[in-house]
Order: sequence, then structure tokens, then C-alpha cells
Amino acid sequence: MRRLLFILLTIFSLGNIAVHAEKVNDCIKIVLQQTVPGDYIPPINKEGGPVVRSIYMPIVDAYLYNNVVNVSFNENIESATITITNETTGETVYSETCSNPVTLNIDLNGEKSGEYSIEIETDDIFLEGYFNL
Repeated sequence: MRRLLFILLTIFSLGNIAVHAEKVNDCIKIVLQQTVPGDYIPPINKEGGPVVRSIYMPIVDAYLYNNVVNVSFNENIESATITITNETTGETVYSETCSNPVTLNIDLNGEKSGEYSIEIETDDIFLEGYFNL
């Protein structure tokens, strides 16, 4: 009986190690921040306080999974320019202007490891985020 219990505990503990080893390639969300011009003045309501706003829904989501950047547009956008730059060297590794984009998969497998920036620009919005390969 003790021998069976020992075998079962050994199997369960080894199985647990394999499960933890698989979590290395999780999907990473790239946080995109909207930048505003320096002369931007937020709107003020008639009572002098800030305008009440609803919950912010991002226009664009970006994720990194196995050195592939996935960009998903949550609204209909006529045109968007996506630029990915290696922050260490300053080299632009990807740049494209897309008409009516819905999703983009950008393969960065041939690129060196390091810190990268992604810039997404539409007619009236400029988003910027950072990630590591």
C-alpha cells in the first residue's frame, strides 16, 4: 500500500512539473497608450467641471505570442499606419499602411531580441506601446 502511494505521489509531482514548464510562451498584451498633442485642452462642461465620460473601450488591441505581433482593430478605421521599431538600434523593422484593417499578424521571428516599440497612427489617433522579444 505504501509503495502504491509512493508511486502515485511521484507521478503527480512529475506531472505538475511538466504543466509549469508549458507556461513559457503565454500571450502577452502590449499596452497601447494614446498620446495627445501638447496644446490639447480637455473639454469642460457648463458647471466648470470635467465632462463625464463612459468606460474607455480601446480602438486597437495588440498582443505578442511566439514573436508574432497580433493587432486587432475594434472599430472600423479607413486607414492605419503600423510601425515597429527596434529601440536599441533605432531600426524600423516593420512599417505598413493598411486600408480598412481588421486584424494584422506581424511575424518578427527573424529579428534580434531586445526592446521594441509599436506605433499605430490613424487620421485622428496616435497609439504607442513597448514590448520585448
